[in-house]
Amino acid sequence: MGFLGVVGFAGYVLLGLFQIAATFDGVQHLLGVHWLIAGVIGLMLGAFPVIGTAAGVYGATAAWGWSLLSALGLFFGPLVVIAAISMMAQAGGRR
Repeated sequence: MGFLGVVGFAGYVLLGLFQIAATFDGVQHLLGVHWLIAGVIGLMLGAFPVIGTAAGVYGATAAWGWSLLSALGLFFGPLVVIAAISMMAQAGGRR
């Protein structure tokens, strides 16, 4: 694994940790439960992409004070980047 692979993996792990923390904080803020209980519930909600993402976006906005656009960027930004890279790769192969 080269340098970019290590940086990409580290970024992927860091992004995942932020998303998990936002989901935990969203559950804790919404339900008012202890962080340990919120963690267990957040892990269960994370198994369902739409519900887990909604809890994470809620956590980033309500608990962390982020704007809605920033919270959506945390969860959907990587998809936009991957789609852009994929389209550029396909366009480059057509030459």
